[in-house]
Amino acid sequence: MIYNYLLSTLRNISRYKGFFILNVLGLAIGIAASLLILQYVKDELSYDDFNSKADRIYRVEFDAYRDGEIIFKSATAFPKVAPMLIADYPEIEDATRLYLRYGGGVIRYEDVSIKEDNLFQAEQNLFDIFSYPIVDGEARLDHPNTALVEEVIAKKYFGDESPIGKRIKLGGNEEYEITGIVRSPENSHLKFSFLFSYPTLVSLWGEDFNNAWGWYDFYNYVLLKPGADPQALESKFPTFINKYDTREGADQRTKFVLQPLLQIHLYSDLIQEARVNGNGQTVYFLMIIAFFILVIAWVNYINLSTARAVERAKEVGIRKSIGAGKFQLMGQFIAEAFLVNLVSAVIGLMILYTAIPFFNELASKHLTYSIFSDSYLWLALATLYLVGSLFSGTYPAFVLSSYQPARILKGTLKGSREGIMLRKVLVVTQFAVSVALIAGTIIVFRQLQFMQNRDLGININQTVVINGPGYVQYDSLYPNYLEAYRNRLSEHPDLKNFTATSEIPGNLIYWTTSALRIGDDQTQANQMYILGIDYEYLKTFGNELVAGRGYSREFTADSSSVILNRKAIETFNLQSPDHAIGQHIRIGSDTFQIVGVIENFHQEGLKQDFRPTAFRLQVNARSYFCVKFNTTDVGQTLAYLRDEYD
Repeated sequence: MIYNYLLSTLRNISRYKGFFILNVLGLAIGIAASLLILQYVKDELSYDDFNSKADRIYRVEFDAYRDGEIIFKSATAFPKVAPMLIADYPEIEDATRLYLRYGGGVIRYEDVSIKEDNLFQAEQNLFDIFSYPIVDGEARLDHPNTALVEEVIAKKYFGDESPIGKRIKLGGNEEYEITGIVRSPENSHLKFSFLFSYPTLVSLWGEDFNNAWGWYDFYNYVLLKPGADPQALESKFPTFINKYDTREGADQRTKFVLQPLLQIHLYSDLIQEARVNGNGQTVYFLMIIAFFILVIAWVNYINLSTARAVERAKEVGIRKSIGAGKFQLMGQFIAEAFLVNLVSAVIGLMILYTAIPFFNELASKHLTYSIFSDSYLWLALATLYLVGSLFSGTYPAFVLSSYQPARILKGTLKGSREGIMLRKVLVVTQFAVSVALIAGTIIVFRQLQFMQNRDLGININQTVVINGPGYVQYDSLYPNYLEAYRNRLSEHPDLKNFTATSEIPGNLIYWTTSALRIGDDQTQANQMYILGIDYEYLKTFGNELVAGRGYSREFTADSSSVILNRKAIETFNLQSPDHAIGQHIRIGSDTFQIVGVIENFHQEGLKQDFRPTAFRLQVNARSYFCVKFNTTDVGQTLAYLRDEYD
């Protein structure tokens, strides 16, 4: 029986090759697109689930309030929080801290020097809470000047040699001994290249790294004991805050929130996130799109199959006249659907294999061909194949097997009212879903056009960004190196401007502190974002100066001056840009005179509102170099920049 079904199916395919190819390609593209989307969704949903205790791990979020209104929400909190929480609350099994080395730094080993980001100082008990695997050696982060290197990063410095026991340098005067190799999975909201021992911070700069309250640059994580109620623990935090901050109303200005680890990547959008997070709504919306793509492909198959019903009517009539039963005919047509879906699934896998590199570039993902050894992929494919075959094959089989042989052979065949109505419904559904997806695509395209053409408030065209050496503040020769590099670039006729800065447009500014206008009391303090710039920054990016002046070498006192954006003027009630010039503002523990006000510009993107930002003079900024060029020979210019930098 099965052999006959297969033989008849192959004969039918050879007779209608164009129809078969059209059906197969439609289904194959639909399956490939859906599998790619589902792999993206799976990757997004899998963040941090490699941790065996993930359901009990929480990050301490710090929310700052003034007069009952939220000022900001931060992924980082105070360094004193974690040790005091575990000391005060028995429902906490463990707690740990991490400190991100802002701006990264140059790692040196022998003659190899590479700028690295994602450098963290971590405590030993990080591995008692998280499940980052130690590939080789051991974690000894409770000792000063010890470090762990990430598995992939180790290859860059040590090749096939074991790094255990070898010593590296960070910046100018920090030296660490490698005690182990750690694996840092991509699907983690914490991604690191090196983990340096936390006690090193204390030995270098003092006990503030243990006891500070108010300095919120530290990631704090707690591991609750089994059965502990996070909401009940959270309700005790006001008492905890008042215990360690004796100022009146401290619990009204400071609030701590426990963020479940598994929700951070998709549902957290705070300042000072360790990584750019995803979006939960987008992920689930993509799942819906994947479903609709499949529905369109299957409905298209049904419509094409039923559209050929009249052509196959004689085949049905003859088969029935010689004794074929209805269920035999249904089996024949369902077998055809299974074969078409099988061929489509195979071709879909081939398309998927080919599309992975392009998809990674488009979606900024790191999918590898190892997904083909993932049981999830094969389970999804098998489910799509079985459901698709039954869904797309049952109705055409039912319609075709229901024809009456007498009416067929007499040539009086007409579709039933129910059959015609169902086909109309399927066609309308197919077009409705297609129109919705096309409309969504157009909306996204127009939104991208809007973002690309929107005036950002700065000029980023023909600008090359070079990663600076990062953490080298103790290298006394760095200013000389920077000035020499600046002078060499100024000799090139196609290079217009050069600026060194602590951050570039498009990135979140991590350098933040409290600030207030001189004369206001401490309760009026607001968060200020700080950008370190040199004399050429405003000229390089074409910022609009609305009042005052920019920094100039002619003014020797500019180290005590500051430039603010318009948002900062509004936030700190400085009346107007012109009125703000000459006034003083306290930023952190330092007092600055306002010498200039620039127009707001989009630092992070169009989605984010303007933030109050202070532009401090930092002549020897080390994080990024930005070069404005004026040439069509980009390749040669980039080669020159690379050669001079090396």
